[in-house]
Amino acid sequence: LGEADLQTFETLRAWRAGVAKEQGVPAYVVFHDATLREIASRRPGSREELGTVTGVGAAKLERYADGLL
Repeated sequence: LGEADLQTFETLRAWRAGVAKEQGVPAYVVFHDATLREIASRRPGSREELGTVTGVGAAKLERYADGLL
């Protein structure tokens, strides 16, 4: 990842940690690092684009899209 993408990745990791803590689950249950890296590099701007990221299925799209976008 480039510098800007790395900063975005770290922001996404912090977001994921907060969500996981709220839900009482390990962070990887929310999203794996590989998924967050792909989101950081592709920077999806819509639910449709986010849904094309590996690791973002229908349930996770519904549950987390608003927080991510």
